[in-house]
Amino acid sequence: MPAAREPIFNLPKATKSLIVALAAIQFVVAYGPAEFSQWLLTTFAFVPARVTLEGGAEYFTMVTYTMLHGDWTHLVVNIFALAAFGTPVERRFGAARYLLFLAASAGAGALFFLALHPYEIAPVVGASGAISGTMGAIVRFAFTPGARLADARGTQAPYDKGRSSTSLSQLALNRQAMFFLIAWLAANLLLGAFPRAAGASSAIAWEAHVGGFLFGLLFFGFFDRDGRRASNSL
Repeated sequence: MPAAREPIFNLPKATKSLIVALAAIQFVVAYGPAEFSQWLLTTFAFVPARVTLEGGAEYFTMVTYTMLHGDWTHLVVNIFALAAFGTPVERRFGAARYLLFLAASAGAGALFFLALHPYEIAPVVGASGAISGTMGAIVRFAFTPGARLADARGTQAPYDKGRSSTSLSQLALNRQAMFFLIAWLAANLLLGAFPRAAGASSAIAWEAHVGGFLFGLLFFGFFDRDGRRASNSL
């Protein structure tokens, strides 16, 4: 029998659906009526000063900003990052918890940015804060001895039986995890200081990245469905 062919892009459903939605929204923003594109930006982008001064209904923009992007390059970079880092996290959490986790990471990123720039009037857009949350989560389980990120042949990862992860108290003892954590933080601080080095034409909201990353790192356990089951069965 010939060997079964594996699809090149075998992404889980929620991640795949998000990528399609992000691309569709960017298409509308880029090629739709200018008035409608401006309405999308005005309504759904995160503007810290508007949240600080008005609050209320403006709080929802602390999540919806992730669905908008500055341009196609911004979107493509985030799509590749979401596919790479979101996939193993979705397979670990399950689709429902994964989507809730992304929304919470986005909110944490917006809160961190708001704390540092409460009266900023420039809109913040992009899924990087939410994606950074997946990177923080990965620090907690991908570098655990014996773990691998994902099994492309199914919805479960090959470390399902143990569902091991690194606790916060043990994180400092995991050299690989700490190297990734420090390198990630350093890279984002450098991007914030020198955005043009990354080809960005405007400032990079590295604060939202850090906020999302810290949320994923610290609150991983609240969303780790199968990890809880494994620990409860001991």
